[in-house]
Amino acid sequence: MDANRLAQALSLLGVAAYAYFLWLRPNQEGIALALGLALGGASFAYGERPFPVPLFLGLFGLLLLLQALFGHPLPFLLGGALGAALPYLAYRLRRPAR
Repeated sequence: MDANRLAQALSLLGVAAYAYFLWLRPNQEGIALALGLALGGASFAYGERPFPVPLFLGLFGLLLLLQALFGHPLPFLLGGALGAALPYLAYRLRRPAR
């Protein structure tokens, strides 16, 4: 799978999980995980090389600060790590050897 499509899919999965944990099964840890997944997947764009998207990185940092002060930082960090690391791993595995 293409790394850019995987990042987009993880972002959309995070948005869907946010809606699920907000309206169907209210759970604060699930909401934090979903937000981390959505912003972690959107934080990097993959073209020829991965490059950071400043808007989403800034939102991730702001929400991390708010989660650390008032919420659940560990599920947020876990979602962010999954959202950022899985597409990067796909990028590294698909990259042609030199």
